[in-house]
Amino acid sequence: MPDEAACKRMVVDYAERINAGDIEGVLDLFTDDVVFADPVGRPPMVGKGDLRRHLELAVECGTHEVPGPPVSSMDERFVAVYSTITVQRPKPMTFRVIGIVELDENGLGVKVDAYWGVTDVTIEEFATVTGPEGVRA
Repeated sequence: MPDEAACKRMVVDYAERINAGDIEGVLDLFTDDVVFADPVGRPPMVGKGDLRRHLELAVECGTHEVPGPPVSSMDERFVAVYSTITVQRPKPMTFRVIGIVELDENGLGVKVDAYWGVTDVTIEEFATVTGPEGVRA
């Protein structure tokens, strides 16, 4: 079993890799039969094939994830992290998410639960420029 620091590093690696558009690198962090619920309450994605499609869409949407400090369980099997996730397409949106990742003995993610609901999403509205001086309405 990886140590606590390695477990916490996994969720930071995930954010860095998704931000870089490194889909293969993200997939390397998970088992082949990963169960990925994003959000919890919807049917989960099962396996790397489903996860790949989810990641491809995330990259196409311009996803950028900023994780807070990860928190580990005493048995070093679970890591929880609060993250702020922004997407640029189809509209700029910000998601406030709590992710809980279960790791196997090799430090790979076997289960991910992403908790967020409708009130945890902010859709950004663009102000329009009203004059040459750049004053926004």
